[in-house]
Amino acid sequence: AGRPLEDAEIVSILRNWTGGDLGSIALAVGVIVHDLAADPDLAARLRGVTEDESFDRYLEEVLRRDDPFVASRRVTARGAVVAGERVAAGRRIALDWAAANRDAAVFPSPDRFDPDGNAARNLVYGIGPHACPGRPLARLELRELTRALLADAPELALAGSIVREELPLGGYRSV
Repeated sequence: AGRPLEDAEIVSILRNWTGGDLGSIALAVGVIVHDLAADPDLAARLRGVTEDESFDRYLEEVLRRDDPFVASRRVTARGAVVAGERVAAGRRIALDWAAANRDAAVFPSPDRFDPDGNAARNLVYGIGPHACPGRPLARLELRELTRALLADAPELALAGSIVREELPLGGYRSV
């Protein structure tokens, strides 16, 4: 049965929707543009990928290696044991998505670019009941933007001031 949302819950939902729409796409685009300009071989390989799902896996692998979505906060709904540590119900926790996407126990070679091998475990869009509901739209936006960039810019190069974003954000402030 449902219940009315509390003010704090409404604020959290609106913050996530707003941040998820514009801020998340901007962070993801910065990482993609940086990697394509820094790695001409990657740009060339991506230009050759015509199938949408494969193209999306390439982009998600770029984002896995340099996850712009560093962390999120949650409150545990029930007690659990995580990595041998007891976590009580109602505890505030932070999930470090960037670290999880580079965990050597899950990704034996976290620096290796392997879109097909890493796709099933990639956490760029979250997992479970908290997976990003905007994933299909985000994938479409990033795919079309990247295809347009690659079509219009036969050569990409890094120039000017490249500034990383500061925690709690990932990605780039300027590329």
